[in-house]
Amino acid sequence: MRGRFRTGLWTVMIAAVALAACGGGATSQGSASAQKVKLVFFNARTADPVEQALVKKYMTMHPNVTIEYLATTAMPGPSDTDAIANLIFNIQAKTEVDVAKVEVSRTPMQLMGAKSIEELGQIGGDAVQQRLKELLNTNYVSFDKGVWALPYEYDPFGYVYNATLLKSAGISSPPKTWDDLRRDNRTLLQKNPSTWPLCSPIDNLSKIQPYVWGAGGTFWDRDVLPTRADFQNTGIVAAYSFAQEWAQNNWMNTSEINATNAIQWMISRKCAAMNYSAALAVTLKVNDPSQDWEVAPTPVENSSSKATNYAGGSALVIPTTSKYPKAALDFIMWLTSQEGQDLKFAVNNSLGLAKTDVFNEALPASRAVGKQLNGNPDWKPALGTINVPTRPSGVSPIYSQAYQLLADMQQRIMLKRTNVNQELATTQQAVQQLIDQSMQKNPELYKR
Repeated sequence: MRGRFRTGLWTVMIAAVALAACGGGATSQGSASAQKVKLVFFNARTADPVEQALVKKYMTMHPNVTIEYLATTAMPGPSDTDAIANLIFNIQAKTEVDVAKVEVSRTPMQLMGAKSIEELGQIGGDAVQQRLKELLNTNYVSFDKGVWALPYEYDPFGYVYNATLLKSAGISSPPKTWDDLRRDNRTLLQKNPSTWPLCSPIDNLSKIQPYVWGAGGTFWDRDVLPTRADFQNTGIVAAYSFAQEWAQNNWMNTSEINATNAIQWMISRKCAAMNYSAALAVTLKVNDPSQDWEVAPTPVENSSSKATNYAGGSALVIPTTSKYPKAALDFIMWLTSQEGQDLKFAVNNSLGLAKTDVFNEALPASRAVGKQLNGNPDWKPALGTINVPTRPSGVSPIYSQAYQLLADMQQRIMLKRTNVNQELATTQQAVQQLIDQSMQKNPELYKR
């Protein structure tokens, strides 16, 4: 009997999809084998119905493979920090997991640092490197001379807005610069006093990063495995000061945004625009087709500034407790292939997926499938920032802790109107201590 996930941080359910598959003799990635294998696929993210359908399809294609599916039950789910900690805990407790779907921006590095996942190139050779060329967000998973995960879902951010509402206020196009945003926010608040012109997550780091980069700022001396926190440069001070300006002028929300109220606030006209995942536009269109929902790049400081986006999403890893790493990689290669992504995002809807389930995802990690969806009117608005360059931010084993320190700092700056320069200096000192500890604990990671 396989070990079950210990539920120290959340409850786990077992989906009944480990059925005896039959029929279909189609194979993919050469994984058909006389050996019968049973894989455990743990989804620490979302999109249960889609993942279960893909699991069933794969078992039909590979009669000798049975897949046991495990998923978190909380909706909205646990924090990514909890997900990482729980997965590491279970791997170190020798719980058998062959494939895990995890958050992409920090989890692979943290799992690799904990020696909890396999390097995929050692399992799949050149085929893994070739697959990387077909995917987005690869700068989160390929480092330290290895490939530690394959991107699976792509989640770029942007200025998600109600174009119908903006036009009714006399605004014909989304803001491109901070001055544009200031002007539009004033206009929107005057025309719609009960609507926040710009809603933004408060206890959060990810959504402010495009503003920092759009002002020429940075957080670290290097994007991957930083050795120094740099929170007092001109660009980062300008971005956090600008965010505080939103709050001081009553342009933004006074309570936190989550996956549920982000939709409610937009369709109820509580927010005219939102700093959020571009994929929100797809869900908004389903919930309120009467409005024109669009996504634009995050406004930059001035016309000479360069837009750089943050993109989260999901990735697939093979934990060190995998009993069948080769079969696990075959499954991952199929899920990230154009064939698998076509099914996942219903370009090929032979799985019969409901639109609401398909739209409860981010965007494809496959470049080819993203291009295909660009011609689909349901998806097109959400692809408004897919070609904006992205960068990772301080990916390291301590990123989750640093993230929370910066998120809490932002909350104080926005809600308590604390001094921006003092907050940045204090938080930089705390994060630098974490970096120094990580460098002492993992010296082999930082050798370059």
